[in-house]
Order: sequence, then C-alpha cells, then structure tokens
Amino acid sequence: MTSFYTEVSHAGGPVNMGSGNQNNLYISLAETFQRLGTHGKDRRAIAEQELNWLHQRFIPPDRFGRARGLLRDHRTVIVSGQSGNGRRTAALMLLYELAEDGAGMHEIDPGRDEDGPILDRQAVGDGDRLLLDLSGSDSSRYLGVQKDLSAFRSVVEDRDARLVVVLPPHLKGHLAAELQRLTVEIGRPRGDELLMRYLRRDRIIPSPTELLAPSLADYLASKPMRDLARLANLIGRNRDSTPAGGFSEWWNEALAQLTDDGSETATFIAELNDGRRRALALTVAMFHGSAPDTINQAVMSLLAQVSHPEDDRPRLDRSDLTTELHRIGASAGAEGRVRFDTVGRDRAVLTHFWTYFPDLRPGFRAWVGECGRNLRLDGEERRDLIARFAEQTLRADLPEELLSLAREWTQRGDAQRLLPDAAQVLAEGLRHDLHGRVLRQRILDLVKEPELPRTFRLALTLVCSQVMAVRHPDEAVTRLHHLARREATLERRPAWDALLTLAVSERRLCALLLHRLTRYGSNSPGSLSADSRIFLALADSVSRRPDLCAGYAIRERLTAGWATVLEHGPHEDWAPHVEHWLEAARATDGQRDRLLATLAESGAHQPGAIGRMYVISQRWARTSTADRAERRLVADHFRRSLDAAQGIEPPTATAAPADQPAPEAIP
Repeated sequence: MTSFYTEVSHAGGPVNMGSGNQNNLYISLAETFQRLGTHGKDRRAIAEQELNWLHQRFIPPDRFGRARGLLRDHRTVIVSGQSGNGRRTAALMLLYELAEDGAGMHEIDPGRDEDGPILDRQAVGDGDRLLLDLSGSDSSRYLGVQKDLSAFRSVVEDRDARLVVVLPPHLKGHLAAELQRLTVEIGRPRGDELLMRYLRRDRIIPSPTELLAPSLADYLASKPMRDLARLANLIGRNRDSTPAGGFSEWWNEALAQLTDDGSETATFIAELNDGRRRALALTVAMFHGSAPDTINQAVMSLLAQVSHPEDDRPRLDRSDLTTELHRIGASAGAEGRVRFDTVGRDRAVLTHFWTYFPDLRPGFRAWVGECGRNLRLDGEERRDLIARFAEQTLRADLPEELLSLAREWTQRGDAQRLLPDAAQVLAEGLRHDLHGRVLRQRILDLVKEPELPRTFRLALTLVCSQVMAVRHPDEAVTRLHHLARREATLERRPAWDALLTLAVSERRLCALLLHRLTRYGSNSPGSLSADSRIFLALADSVSRRPDLCAGYAIRERLTAGWATVLEHGPHEDWAPHVEHWLEAARATDGQRDRLLATLAESGAHQPGAIGRMYVISQRWARTSTADRAERRLVADHFRRSLDAAQGIEPPTATAAPADQPAPEAIP
C-alpha cells in the first residue's frame, strides 16, 4: 500500500486521502516534509544520507582497526573510550562499512515498549547491523541489559547480523568475562585532522600553518569531537556572513563564541538595566534575522506574557525601535533584517535567559506558542524559531515542554496551519541524543490515549514515520500501530497507511507487526477488531511481495491471522481479501503454492470457512472471460490446497517449503 506521505511528496496536484477537497492538507504536509528535512523520502534513503554525510567527515580513532577485526570475526564488538572521543560515531562507522546503503542498520533501545525482555530478540533480522548505545547508562541499568546480552548475541550470530555496543569506561569493570575480550577502548582522533576534514567538505581549505595558532591548536588538542564539529560549523557560518574576511577572522570569531563562559553575556545583560531592553535583547536573539515589524510585535507579546508593567508615557515620548536596537547592540542591516552586531551574541543571550531566569521558562514557552500562532512568519523564520526554542528547552532538560507546545498548536481552530510547526518541534526532541529516548516513551503513552486532537495525531504520525523510523523503526511500528487502531473506521487513515508502508519496507518489520496483530488483537463473534482489519490490509500488501512471503515467520503469522479473521469475521468482510489473494496467486507462479497453502491452512479446522472460501474461488474463476483459463487453474490449485489442509489428500511437494528454520530462529 502506498503511504499518504509518499504520494504527497511526488504529487503534481492535490492528493485525495478520502472524500472531499484536500488542497489545504496537501499544502500542510508538503511544508511539513520540507521542515522535517525528509521530503517524503524512504527512511532508508534518509538513513543513508545521514550516514554518508558523517562518513565523509570521519577520522578513524586509535584502535579502530582492532574493533573492525573483532566485529568481523565475532559479529560483536564493544566500543569504549573517554567521553568526547567519538565513541558513538565510531560505532556507526563500523556498521556503515558493512552496509554502506544504510540497509539493515538500526538502533536497539534497551527496555521493551510493552511486556518482554530488555533486549528484544525479534528486533534482529537476517544480516542486520545493530547499534546498542549504553554510553548514558549507570551500573544498575547496564547489569540488567547484560543479563539478556548473551542470549541476544546468540540470535545475532544465528542470523548473520552484526552488533556494536557503546560502553562508557566506568562500566568496564562490570563486564562479564566473555565480553571483556570483545572490548576495544578507542583513542581520540587528531583534532586538526578532523577540523580540516570538516572544512574541506565546506570548501574552506586553510593551510596547515593556519591551524598552528596557539589558542586554536590548544582547543583542537583538548576538546570533545562534538565541539570540534561545532567549531567547523561556526567557521562556515562566519565565512558565509563575512566572506571578505579571512580564515583567521572566521576561526577567531567562532572560537570566541565557543569559549565564552557566559561572563561577558552576563555583563551585557546586567548593563541593560531596563526590563524592556532585556526583553528586546531576548526577542532579537529568538527572532534573529527577522524584520523590524516582527521584532516589535514579538517583544510586545513577550512583555505581556511575563506581566511586565506597561510604559504609560505617550508613544512619541518614547524612543523608536532603531534607537532601542542600537542600545542593545543590534541593528537592521541593508536587507532590513535585525541582528546583533556581535557575531554569536544571539545564541549566548538565549543561553543566558534560559539558564538564569528559570522561573520565566513557562512564560517563554507560552510566548513562543503565541508568536507561532499570531505572527506572520515565513517558513524559514518559523523553522529557526522552533530550532532555537528546542535547543534551549532540551539543554535545560525539559523535553516535556516540546510535547506541550506541539499539543497546544494542534488543538485549536488553526491547528492544520500549525501542523508543520508541531511536527518540527517534536522532531527536534526525537533527534536529541539524550532526550530522544524520553520523548519516544512519552509518545508511546500518548498514542494509547483514546481521544487525541486530530491534527496532533497527524503530527505524531508524521514524526513516527518520518523521523523515529529512521533509527528506531521497531518503536515507530509500535506507535503507529496504536494510532492506526483508532482509524479503522475512518475514511482518512494516515497512521494506517504509514504503518503499512513501514511494515512492508522490511521483512523483519512485517513480522513484528504481524506478531503484534496476532498477539494483542481481540475479536468479538460476528465482528472484526481494528487489529484484524489492519491485518487484512497488511495481508493484501504482503501477497504482492514475494520477498516478504518467502519468510517462514511471516507465513506462520499470516496463517494465524487469517485463522482469526475466518473464525470471528463476517464472510462479507473477508471475502474481498480472499479474492485479492487469489488474484495475487494468479499473477505469479513462484508465489502460488505459498499463498494458496497459507490461505487454506488458516481454515483447516473451520469447515464453514473452508466451504465459503471454495465458493468464493469458484465465483472468482468465472468473473472474467479474458483470463478465465488461468483463473480456473488457480481455483483448481486452491481446491487441492483446501483438501490437503483438511487431510483429504496429501499436500503437493511444494506446499510445505523446505526452508523452514527452527522455531527459535524465527525473526
């Protein structure tokens, strides 16, 4: 089944997701994909793009070759090292070398979404490349993971997968003996080489001697890899803003921003001994690069949010905006966009306010929410506003604020217009290394709620399918499944479509969803549950995919799912899907035996269902004159499969595939 978001990204006009005019929804979704940076691309294409970008800038650390050899020989390696040495990046690159198209690479998050082991063995598919990042774990959490790690590694070996574990040095003493021999403590890459690699990708090529300036050389020799990446990014930004300057000017300004301990900014704020000027400074920082009208409206909104007393003087007795901007060291440039005159001051001011005015943080969030609703901002201004707010909120360890803002933006009359904003603010949190796991768990709690605003549900659907699915596809399946259950009786079903698209993108994910549908679903006599309806839609998609039908686990779960549907559902609900399977069997000789045998075996203990399926097949065979002979062959084949399932005659040689693995090896 084609997903709604894939259709939108490639459409040449409005997309119909049900009855009625969808022009507005088309516009919202197209802008949302642009803001998320996905443009409706397949999650594997996104993963490949991200990893390729990182690979182009990667400098192998000391002992990286040893880690590569252990992974090759033992299918598992544990990467340790000091914080800032690039442990996680090294782990990703070890896996990327084995799967350069990003296929089969995903991250394992310890702790199941629902009941189950800490490390889910079903998350391992044939040939997968797995990352288990425990760099933020304490000893108790690690010991819980280690109990499952041996059994998990056994599944990795059975399925010819590869596993890289990232471990902080303080946990090395807790390693089991079998894991100590698989551990490599990587060193720190050379900082000057890393910076040069980043700069060259940005078309900045300094001479080697320019990197020998004492302050720069000291920074490159001691700071974490993430700080060096930030330094390279700031140098590139300075080059773009002041192209007439030279490399020395660019790196000096960038280094000054990174090494500022906040004292200079604190002095700057303290000297603004008027609350209105401080509000203006915060506004310019938050809306850096916006027009004067926007700055003026935003600062008035901020003053109202923090209950600042009004200035009772007549308006013409007060200074104009140009004068006030000059007093805080800002101005509107030749293009009419307001910025601080000092490079980097915008981020420093934001950091200061979020750090030293903690009691005003709720007001700041409400202010951003109101500005997003009421100010006439273009797409770039909205993107930057949300990115700045999210950066400060996550730095202050307040990921819940992002969820609150997204929900606020999607439960009013203008919710559809604010869909791109809500999706972006959620995506900013999900991509965060530290807080992403917290937000994934909170989203799981939310999608189980029976009543969610429609646009908020759509925002959750988008970030699960477009953002979470890139590195945590298993968790995305779980959340989309909960959302799709609420859409079973609706005309427009974006979560349903996104779930099916994600599930059929990979055999392991298809098996996971089938497992959930057959394990957690429940039916009442004479009716089909939402899970059974999802199953029928998924079964239709699977029947057209030979690569999916070839998996034993999927065939087994398809049989169980069909048996449930045949037992509980009215035949008018499942009859069209039986015809769909017959048509799929007609379209391919290679799949015919598997499809028909699976369908027949599902009704083996239900004589009534067997009889109805036989009648359906006979009627289907007579509905077309153009291919009646071919349909007749399929119907006769299906009759023999039905007889074989009931033990009336032996099954054909191909009805029981010889590629069945042992039950414990089912992915």
